[in-house]
Amino acid sequence: MAVSRPSPIGAALDRADRVLCAAENGFIGGALAFASGLLFVNVVLRYIFRDPIPWAEEVSIYLIVWIVFVGGSVAVRTRGHIAIDLLPLMLSPANRRRLAIAVAVVMAAFFAVFFYYSGAHTLRIRAGGQVMPVLQAPMWLTYLAMPVGSFLMGLRTIQLLARLVVRPVEDQHRLDLQD
Repeated sequence: MAVSRPSPIGAALDRADRVLCAAENGFIGGALAFASGLLFVNVVLRYIFRDPIPWAEEVSIYLIVWIVFVGGSVAVRTRGHIAIDLLPLMLSPANRRRLAIAVAVVMAAFFAVFFYYSGAHTLRIRAGGQVMPVLQAPMWLTYLAMPVGSFLMGLRTIQLLARLVVRPVEDQHRLDLQD
């Protein structure tokens, strides 16, 4: 069986997906390593030298917020969110595909609504001039994690939906089990 080559557009989309995957994974790994290291250093400074970094906990908390929302995108991409798979396992491959498409459409709609409202809320926080308690940095930078994360999760859901629509029914069982 001959393997078909992806179209130039498909190849460009694959490259963009790999870059986005690397950016997501790099951000999550780097932010987690930085927050962990910062908290470790702060514990040492607090309990041994009695001189903690005043902004360490604040930065770590806000980084964890970003990690959660960007990590949500990775979970959508890898199909790592909690799912009940009893119903799909009882369905035929064609009906399993229909169910997966319906679920992906609902997810995409949810992420679109979440993007809209979280973006509006972030803009309100920005307009209000709220700042972080210790750093005095703009608080909207933390709230920005919600629209960015929901955009990424929506994008990943659309990618999943495209794969579900394009792949033949026979491949769906592998999609359900591997992705």
